[in-house]
Amino acid sequence: MPDATTELDRASADIALTRDAREILERAVKVASARGSLQVAPADVFNATLQLPGSLADTEIHALGFDPKSIAPLIESNGAATSPSLRHLLVNANREAQVLGHYQVDSIHLLLAMLYSDSPSTSVPLQKAGLTLYDLRRHVQTGSRAGVPSYRDPTRPDAALRRRPWPSLRGVLGISPVFIAIVAATAAAGALLWLNPVPRYLPVWTILFVVGGWITSLCIHEFGHAVVAYLGGDRAVASAGYLTLNPLRYTNVSMSLVLPIVFLLLGGIALPGGAVYINHSALRTRGWSSAVAVAGPVGTLVCGLVIAAVFSIANQASWIGPHNVNFFGALALLGFFMAMAAVLNLLPVPGLDGFGIIRPWLPYSVQYAAMRFSLLAIYAVFALLWFVAPVRSAFYHAVLQLTALANIDQALIIFGQLNMRFL
Repeated sequence: MPDATTELDRASADIALTRDAREILERAVKVASARGSLQVAPADVFNATLQLPGSLADTEIHALGFDPKSIAPLIESNGAATSPSLRHLLVNANREAQVLGHYQVDSIHLLLAMLYSDSPSTSVPLQKAGLTLYDLRRHVQTGSRAGVPSYRDPTRPDAALRRRPWPSLRGVLGISPVFIAIVAATAAAGALLWLNPVPRYLPVWTILFVVGGWITSLCIHEFGHAVVAYLGGDRAVASAGYLTLNPLRYTNVSMSLVLPIVFLLLGGIALPGGAVYINHSALRTRGWSSAVAVAGPVGTLVCGLVIAAVFSIANQASWIGPHNVNFFGALALLGFFMAMAAVLNLLPVPGLDGFGIIRPWLPYSVQYAAMRFSLLAIYAVFALLWFVAPVRSAFYHAVLQLTALANIDQALIIFGQLNMRFL
């Protein structure tokens, strides 16, 4: 048989509760258990409210000139009838929150629900004491400062409830087995590079380590886009699987995963890589749209900073030597690709994150034209890097400047590149 705690979990599963409301309900569970009941009654919720002085419900009762403790005996004498159920009480409280323009159910909404006629065990004693649903609701709506409209009063008690809360990430984040396998393979390749048990397979271990590390960074990059999009209002990224770090859930695996790996191996150029579809029309503001674009490069930067921290410690401790130079050469090359991706992604070119940051603030006609020609613009960037020497030189100079700041020796980068070759 389910206990009172299970009843609470089920009753509030789809209702957003404030910390005060949840604490009151958890205390109500204990009150119900103390009287030997497995069901939480409205009277239990009121008694639990008395145990949390300073809550909005407690504040409003005092503001209307009542003493909550003087009402408690009236409710106790009326009995702890379990009608309505806790679920029904929370549904009524949620309705009151919507009426008042609040985004979460708080103690005040629980008190208002206890004044509903279908909760006679609390509504009758409360009304007998002089507290009515109409007076309480009106006092919450008008605020506490005379002459100041409630919607213009930032000091009103329910001001925090009128701010849209951050969406909960509980139950939507996950780590896919695919991502775990990629990280494990990268770690195994790193261990083989360090130990170098079979020297003739050095290029294989180097490729596995660099490619595995690169795919890991792509997953984190795209996860950054997706998690900020979710917080900003695009809930579809969760159902699409973008919050599980699974690269196989990208919109086009061949273009966003396979092709970047091929370019990485053939030309040593780090393509932007993975792609998650973001519904920008679902985002709350243009600022959120820009934040989504920024989040990807931030993810890549975090990966780069981890590598930079390893080299900073290794250089200070003089860890790098002939026995592990293969590992540090591969890690230096991976860091080089991270720096390249950071510079590349932040270019203000349609199709890249740098343009995504400024795109929401441009006229719609410019945005539409940029979307149409984004693929062509990316091809143009790589054509410039491939065929125009001054552009290529300036680009790689900027990348090497970043790797130097990360304490990565350029000689190690070259050593890592040589180790990727079979001939």
